[in-house]
Amino acid sequence: MGTAQKQKQIKELLSKLGLSIPNFAGLVYEALYIDDCGDLGVSDADEDRKFAEKIKKQLSRKTTPEDILDQYLEILAEQPGFEALQLGYIKSRYVPHTCLSDEMTEVMRQISVELDVRAEKSIT
Repeated sequence: MGTAQKQKQIKELLSKLGLSIPNFAGLVYEALYIDDCGDLGVSDADEDRKFAEKIKKQLSRKTTPEDILDQYLEILAEQPGFEALQLGYIKSRYVPHTCLSDEMTEVMRQISVELDVRAEKSIT
């Protein structure tokens, strides 16, 4: 799944979960930056607003790295009510198979990339 698809999926999930960007930013901050002792560190309204703006831009920018969007999808999947939506979100990941040759694995990877490119074009 490409960047545009993931951005669209995140926006749809936010809508279905009833989360605004600022609310989601708080969840992301909590998931990524709070230590095990629950220490939030120093945070103020201006910082919160800037962090929410950063996330908003990441959900629109074509150059946002997919690994960041993957983190956001994982955070959303952990939210209460997510499973009740029965959206069928499945995190894609590579699982190596010994039954496939390296050549076959590479061909399948190329097919996957081509499908992502086509899906990106259909979104934009």
